[in-house]
Amino acid sequence: MASVLTIDRAPSATPAAVRATRGVVPALALTAIVGAVGWLVLVAAGGASVLSPTAARGGGAGAWTLGPLHGLIGVWSSARVLHREMLLVLIVVGIGWVVVWATANWLPTRVLAAGVVAAHAALLLGPPLPLTDVFNYDLYGRMAAAHGLNPYRDIPARVPHDPIFALTNWHHLRSPYGPLFTLASEGLGVFGVHGWLWAWKVVVILSSLASVALAADIAGRLGVSRRRVIAAVGLSPVLLVAEVGGLHQDMPAMACLLCAAWCIVREREADAPVWTSALAGALVIAAAGIKPSFALVVGVVVLGASRRPRAIAGAVIVAAVMGVIDLVAFGGALPAITTQSALVSPLSIPNLLGLAAGHGGADGAVRGVAQAVLVAIAVGATIAVGLRRERALGALGIVLFGSLLTISWVMPWYLVWALPFIALTPRRALAPLAVAATCWLTLGGLATLPGVLHSAGYFPTRLATGEANHLEFVRLVQ
Repeated sequence: MASVLTIDRAPSATPAAVRATRGVVPALALTAIVGAVGWLVLVAAGGASVLSPTAARGGGAGAWTLGPLHGLIGVWSSARVLHREMLLVLIVVGIGWVVVWATANWLPTRVLAAGVVAAHAALLLGPPLPLTDVFNYDLYGRMAAAHGLNPYRDIPARVPHDPIFALTNWHHLRSPYGPLFTLASEGLGVFGVHGWLWAWKVVVILSSLASVALAADIAGRLGVSRRRVIAAVGLSPVLLVAEVGGLHQDMPAMACLLCAAWCIVREREADAPVWTSALAGALVIAAAGIKPSFALVVGVVVLGASRRPRAIAGAVIVAAVMGVIDLVAFGGALPAITTQSALVSPLSIPNLLGLAAGHGGADGAVRGVAQAVLVAIAVGATIAVGLRRERALGALGIVLFGSLLTISWVMPWYLVWALPFIALTPRRALAPLAVAATCWLTLGGLATLPGVLHSAGYFPTRLATGEANHLEFVRLVQ
């Protein structure tokens, strides 16, 4: 009798098993992001160092900014080692972000949200990380509340005896921030010198989490993956390490702008409340009142609303209120945005184009052309939305990303302006653009950048334009 050879086969994997297996990769990447952020916070809290610059200012007067995690690990004395740790964390978070963004649909939404919250919680407990302006915010508010000075007409150098002055750096720069923000900074002064920082931390953390939640809800309403948007926005290294870690004031403005965008999307639905258009107009003005740069997108939001007259009315009412606030509290003075716009960072696109064009960098002529290009982008986007409301979200992304490419003083956290709108587009081809911009801006924000440029043979201050730009920076911070 012929024998029959049988081969045992493993049972085919069930769909549930496949899902569980493929979820390992994004889960590991998410864990790496949270772990790297937590490690950075612990190292920064170890003591005054290049990772916690405000703690190192004022001859140790800022040691209290290290927070409750101070002392959990030893102090790292070598700046070289700390710079290496910072770079390693940025690489881990950056790679993890790309992996989770690409595979976010393999994880439950609650797991992604938990990772975002955990990273924010770690940053809440730590000290302000490098490239921070947080105590400049505090001092501008204190200039008005405690010293009777106008931060839009007076410079911080006039109050060198203030307990916060030693922790600040822009001593000769009049406030470039919006009146709503400056007034809010005054209000937080009721918590005291130390309490102000903790109150502001809560504002930044809640604004950031609200922005992620709003972006995710918009995604759901547009039929875009919520999980991918949560990963793209909430786990970005520029959001976590640069924006939230540095306690910058972009997130409250972004929360207002994203809420305005949410109103635009919500009012397209049959059961939309009647107030959405008016609220969208009001919120975009509030965003500009916090971050004056966002005035560029007021027209996009107002014309993107389904009920334009109501959006215009909402914008006009809030603009009038903001004008009264500025007139009463600050004598009608305006933020010093022209002074700040004269600053130049080495890797900004205008500076690189100025070098290529033989101007030695971003001189006045190059900056003027770049500003004209940005205005043209904003006007073109506004006209496009005026013709078709459905273009509003895309137009917001174009204008805000265009800002990164045309301003001469560009910082890593500025990418958070455009990142939510890049994530919300159904065109995944834009994701590499966000990754490339993250690499470019992160490199531009490294404290070791001068050494990197010198090793590449680029010495900005050896050129007349570069030296003039550097001297202007020194004048404002000395």
